[in-house]
Amino acid sequence: MALKIGKQWKIISVLVVITAILVLSIRVFRSVEHPPVAFYYWKQTYALSNDQQSLLKNCQSEELFVKFFDVTYDPATGKAQPVSVIQFNEHPGLQVVPCVYIRNDVFKHNQPELAKQLLKLVKSIAGKNKLSVRELQIDCDWSGTTQVAYFELLRALQQFDPTLKVTCTIRLHQIKYQTETGIPPVKKGVLMCYNMDDLDAFNVENSILSTSTLKKYISPSTSYPIELDLALPIYQWGLVFRLGKLSLIANDISESELTSPDYTQVKPHVYKVHKNGYLNDTYVCKGDLIRLETSSPETLTAMAEWLQESELSFNRLILFHISQEHISHYNESSIQKIRHLIP
Repeated sequence: MALKIGKQWKIISVLVVITAILVLSIRVFRSVEHPPVAFYYWKQTYALSNDQQSLLKNCQSEELFVKFFDVTYDPATGKAQPVSVIQFNEHPGLQVVPCVYIRNDVFKHNQPELAKQLLKLVKSIAGKNKLSVRELQIDCDWSGTTQVAYFELLRALQQFDPTLKVTCTIRLHQIKYQTETGIPPVKKGVLMCYNMDDLDAFNVENSILSTSTLKKYISPSTSYPIELDLALPIYQWGLVFRLGKLSLIANDISESELTSPDYTQVKPHVYKVHKNGYLNDTYVCKGDLIRLETSSPETLTAMAEWLQESELSFNRLILFHISQEHISHYNESSIQKIRHLIP
């Protein structure tokens, strides 16, 4: 009897060791399956600097997500209309994914021809600039009142061109409250982990990103029924408050631009304007308060580590956006570190 028990324990020990090896092997295997890195380009004129081209090359990016135009609602005509249509000053030289940003209020009005018109313009821009289009990404923060109309647009786009892969952006609240907001009828979405807090609120420390805010929407049990990419921010701006209210946004400014005698730091990342003038093409007035916001590699790393705790997995890491000038602290090393944390 003792001999039999001894054999059983040996068998159990062997099984435990084999199981441990398998689990470790799976983890090692998963650890090398990190998503490729792509970037958004979000300016109206397409032209890359040498630094931007180098970043694309060093990150071995094969795709670039380029905003082709916005769609807004024109009350005068009662129709949706494209604005801020992109102009290409050079050929991207890599696979371009057209992106179209549609304001939510467009879907509060009947727009039966929107899908056809949108596709026509996308293909016209692509053809004019000799771009091969395989995927189209729609960016819209839909709501409960616009969900039906927006989802109908996504279906119509796929019906009009079945060869085109239609994807869409998904905000954090649409992940957390997916029963209420609905699951978009596409095969893949892009989780946007930026613009997390109210930028109009002066006391918010950083509206671009926050690990504590992320944890309010993503928990260890969070999952989603369609495939996802992950979009993380690599941009910075200055929010200009005038008489206590957000007046305008000074895009792509750095701390060094606020060190002149025209500005005084009144608290961390907040500066007071002492003289009327231009700040990176933005006119600011004496008495304005500027809250400088940035997406630091350290915070991005912390957010990626938290996403590891969830049930979510991602096929691509898309960084928003490469079309800024101040990208020196987002180098290949810092980006690869974040990429290797993405589940």
